Amino acid sequence: MPGKPKTAARDYVIFPDSYIVDHFARLGYAVDCDQLAFTLETVDDFIEARDQRWHRPGHIARRDHSGLLVIEDAQPQALQPTRDIVVVSLGDARVVMGVLDRAGRNRFAHTM
Repeated sequence: MPGKPKTAARDYVIFPDSYIVDHFARLGYAVDCDQLAFTLETVDDFIEARDQRWHRPGHIARRDHSGLLVIEDAQPQALQPTRDIVVVSLGDARVVMGVLDRAGRNRFAHTM
């Protein structure tokens, strides 16, 4: 509906779920949309949080100007298992996934 206020980050992504799932598949991750988080935080916000607020920042494995960020072996909060975090920019919002098992790429974190 035109003029409808956008209240959730998912509302800012114009792509259908199938496109998003296919995009992650091209990156090597088999996911469903319910395993993804949508956010209005920028890629730079994730880098700043990683540097300043995460318990263990891990290392940046990939950062593309197209809006792709892959952080490996990060631990955003103490007592959480380490994980890889993938951030994909899709226009006005980002899609985020936490991967607990990099080898199988099929065990996903329920929280960042």
